[in-house]
Amino acid sequence: MSYVGAPYNFVPLGSRVYRKDSITKHNEITGLSGSLEYQVTAQTPILVDGGDEHFYKNKDGKAAIPGSTMRGLVRSNMQILSQSSIVDDIGNAKLMYRSVGASSVNLNKKVYDTTLGADTVVVGKGRFSVLKNVKGGYIACRNGKYYIIPSSVDKLQRELGEMNYYVLSERRIIEDHFRGFEILKQNPCVLQNSNTKPFIKSEIRGRVHYKGEKNSHYQPYFTTVYYQPKGTRNLSALSDKPLTGYKKGTLITTGFMNEKKAFYVIPEMANVSENEWIQIQPQDVDSFKRDFEARQNQLTVATGYNLARMDKEDKEQLKKDVCSFFGLPENGETKPVFYIELGGKLYFGFTPRLRLFYDKEIYDGLSKEQRDNSLDYCKSLFGFTTDKESYRSRLSFQEAVIDKNTAEGKKETMVLGEPKPTSYLDYLTGRNGEAATYRGDFSLRGMKQYWLHEKPSRAAAGNNDNVGSNLYPYPQGTSFTGCIRFTNLSEEELGMLLWSLLLEKDSQQNIGKGKPYGYGRISVSLKHLNILNPDALYSSDSLCLDPYQDQKEQCEEYIGKAKQDMTAFVGKDIMEYPPVRNFLWMKNAKEIPADDQTRYMHLGDKQKGQSSEYQDRQRDQEMLPTIGVVLGKEKKKATSSNKQGGYGNGNGGYKGGGYNGNNKNGQNRGNGGWNNQKSGRRNDSESHDYSSGGSASTSFGDLLKGLKLN
Repeated sequence: MSYVGAPYNFVPLGSRVYRKDSITKHNEITGLSGSLEYQVTAQTPILVDGGDEHFYKNKDGKAAIPGSTMRGLVRSNMQILSQSSIVDDIGNAKLMYRSVGASSVNLNKKVYDTTLGADTVVVGKGRFSVLKNVKGGYIACRNGKYYIIPSSVDKLQRELGEMNYYVLSERRIIEDHFRGFEILKQNPCVLQNSNTKPFIKSEIRGRVHYKGEKNSHYQPYFTTVYYQPKGTRNLSALSDKPLTGYKKGTLITTGFMNEKKAFYVIPEMANVSENEWIQIQPQDVDSFKRDFEARQNQLTVATGYNLARMDKEDKEQLKKDVCSFFGLPENGETKPVFYIELGGKLYFGFTPRLRLFYDKEIYDGLSKEQRDNSLDYCKSLFGFTTDKESYRSRLSFQEAVIDKNTAEGKKETMVLGEPKPTSYLDYLTGRNGEAATYRGDFSLRGMKQYWLHEKPSRAAAGNNDNVGSNLYPYPQGTSFTGCIRFTNLSEEELGMLLWSLLLEKDSQQNIGKGKPYGYGRISVSLKHLNILNPDALYSSDSLCLDPYQDQKEQCEEYIGKAKQDMTAFVGKDIMEYPPVRNFLWMKNAKEIPADDQTRYMHLGDKQKGQSSEYQDRQRDQEMLPTIGVVLGKEKKKATSSNKQGGYGNGNGGYKGGGYNGNNKNGQNRGNGGWNNQKSGRRNDSESHDYSSGGSASTSFGDLLKGLKLN
């Protein structure tokens, strides 16, 4: 079995969510108020990006860890340790997927091919691969609403099903010296393959392949053309001007793919009234936008350009152009589109092999208990907002400023991106621990956390500027001092704050850029715990200049009270409760797994005869091993319902949920891994639906190196 793993894993969610009965009023003096001073020490090189590939600088020009970064880190930790709800950090939506060239055991393949109507038909003396359910048309945006406008041709011929667009072969046109298609020779950027080099014929596993030379100026493109039909499914010529016997349409090329040689012509729009346009449901528009936003940084690979040789401005312009092609039209615009109407559902996209919506939403992977967004530790301390009320945070995070001047290190280049929740072999688990997708009975695996590494992986650095990002980290040993102010906390709440900041004696954490490769591993220590003495402040006969007492020595006592509260809640020692136990396993600096257990899967090198671990994993549908399996504390569980052998969820039946995400500028802004959009929010309990008042803006973390996700 080939290696299956990642530099992250998932901390399972508990079967219950902690609930508080009441909340402390801000206008009363009660409980504990004061501040705690802490020190962050880098155990590996660290970079919290200020937006320019260098460390964030405060108003005084000093390197600093923003308060929002530490707030997000503490809040994420607290959600796990206090068993708080994570639903507020998950933007509910239907995700999208493709299954092109997937193995027969891929859980999406059969449904995908059936939905598209993938088939081979006999027409005359030839056999042709077609997508019988896919139609070509136009998508329009009018006053913020989106519509599909049918084309003037409903179907080409009966054997092709719903297909109403023409498929053209680059190879045949080029080898025929562009006869009838001279406009393509005049505009070589339209074709994916060079029009000056011959195609190389080869036979692989009994199938004939034709491979051309990549056109380095290719990018997805559409334009108005006039075409001359030849029979019912072919074209004999194209023109950029209207000619006798020609019909109007739109030429559309799509994303670059090796050995792809097809492009398309969609007949012009049908002359129908707006009442006959097909409206796209708002929730489908939102899901499409969400999917598109998550993929924007990958879309430039849909071109033939050598990004390494482009300057920054040209690269940004190319990205803008490509995103314009794959994105929804602006208000008043209309552009070509491919779509499917099947079983009362509408799918749409900008290539015939379009991305499909899953049947279920993200929230369907959460138990009813996890969807109950009641008052908990996080909302009580970090604040919340609802449509009817809001509550201000009782915590204030100041930036952690560098302790002494330190020179930044040399430039490091690595691949930074965003793993997607559509990678169901990582993010989901089925009822019996088998692989599952967002269609059947599934649970979210848990909250995503990055593994600690002994030292940065130098193998991550390289010369691939197409996808590489530059870092200028500060060296190991760099330290920062910060402060958290708190107001009116109970002893248990102060203990939970301290526990979420410090974790355990041997714990270390990670922040900033490069976490998948071992950058940003930190230790956090407490310097002072200053508690306000109200009696000294208000009852003294004389002016009290220092009403605070340093109670650093009582830190463990406060943390103990928080643990006692959680032990009473879960009904067993909180340190043995699977979500907390697994989380602390990942953060234990004395049990850091070997790098070869927590690295990205490689894509292989065909020239060196090296197979792709990622493709092997997809072929076998092998799930990501659990935290306990990686650390050797649990055995891999085979499942009877998955012949390939999945991994059990290793959490005693506790259902998984959201993901911890860290955004690209190195600031941890709360837990999630999903966007914290509120589209499609739904509340299946009778309790209040509290929305976090904390800094909960999140991203998806870091992209599997060079990985293309379905």
